[in-house]
Amino acid sequence: MKKSILSNLVSEINNYIDRGNDAIKCGKEDESVVWYRKGLSLAIQVKDKSKEKEISSLIIALF
Repeated sequence: MKKSILSNLVSEINNYIDRGNDAIKCGKEDESVVWYRKGLSLAIQVKDKSKEKEISSLIIALF
C-alpha cells in the first residue's frame, strides 16, 4: 500500500515537472515556476532528495 501511494506521489511530481517544462516551451516562465514549486513542495514532503535536486536545478536555470 505504501509503495503504491509513494509511486502515485512520484508520478504527480513528474507531472508538475512536465507541466513546468511545457510552460517554458510556451514562453510562460512565471507559470513554469508555479508548477516547479508545487513539485518541489511535494518532493520535500515525501523526502525525495533526487526530485528535490532536479526541480531546484530547473528553477535555478530559469534565473
